[in-house]
Amino acid sequence: MDLTVALIENLPSNGESNGAKNGGMIVHDSKRAKFMATYRHQNFSMPDSLIFYIAKNPKTWKLYQKMVKTCKYFFVKNPILVIDKHLYNDDSKWFIAQTPYDINQTTSKLWIADDFSVDSDITEAKDQNILTSIIPKIYRCDVRFLSLLNQVISYRDLPLLISSAEMIHFDEVVVKHEHGSNVDVQKIVEIASKATLIHITRPTITSKTMVELLKIPNFSTLRRFTLENVPEVFDIETFYVHMKKNKTTNFRLDFDESISDDYMKRLDEITNEVIATKEFDYKPVFIHFRELDYERWNMLEDIYYQK
Repeated sequence: MDLTVALIENLPSNGESNGAKNGGMIVHDSKRAKFMATYRHQNFSMPDSLIFYIAKNPKTWKLYQKMVKTCKYFFVKNPILVIDKHLYNDDSKWFIAQTPYDINQTTSKLWIADDFSVDSDITEAKDQNILTSIIPKIYRCDVRFLSLLNQVISYRDLPLLISSAEMIHFDEVVVKHEHGSNVDVQKIVEIASKATLIHITRPTITSKTMVELLKIPNFSTLRRFTLENVPEVFDIETFYVHMKKNKTTNFRLDFDESISDDYMKRLDEITNEVIATKEFDYKPVFIHFRELDYERWNMLEDIYYQK
């Protein structure tokens, strides 16, 4: 389905005149009604059960689009709207490629096949659940870039959202287990098996996080891994050992203001070592923490981007 079909899929059968506007949304001349009016029973050369299985189990969104364009049967039996342009929510309103889109009126499932983002400045508690409201409508989520701000997500919904994502940005996002506790960051990384870039500003970290991350195969293939507000419980010694062997991942760690003086002293030592090193046989980490002076911050940043 192209963008035009997606925008008119939810129209009532009486529609509006071609080119009219309906609540700011582009509206075309009752195309859904016309589409359904010309649907006819098909006589396929293959058994009906096989055709039904094909209709219900499309392998890719591009294949599904070809099937639907070939025969309306496939859409009638499995109505899916492929959104192959940027889908995003801004100020509690949904848009597809800057065109307003009323998801609440959509009866078909959604196959998200492009970038997907939710940008919500918290004004009400319901704003944290914008993403939750669309989850039941999603058939598949084949996103490349996923960016979420100020959202609460159920752990059981996480695979649907991030399994295919290559770049993930979670800003003030909380992932929760069904019993209410927060999901540790290593569990998120484990599901994000295709990710090359992960940025999380409010991670849930324990003393075992670094050890558990090292057990995850896709962790070692990340190109960039950024954590902000890292607490003192983070095992900096295990990370340090890994850093000296790491040749793949650019790490950026921004530590929480609450870290102790002793912990900060160790970060100071690692920082000074990185700055003093002339030739690297590993990827140096960029560390930020309170009392890191501007001069050393600049030196670390230069090293980080050069390596």
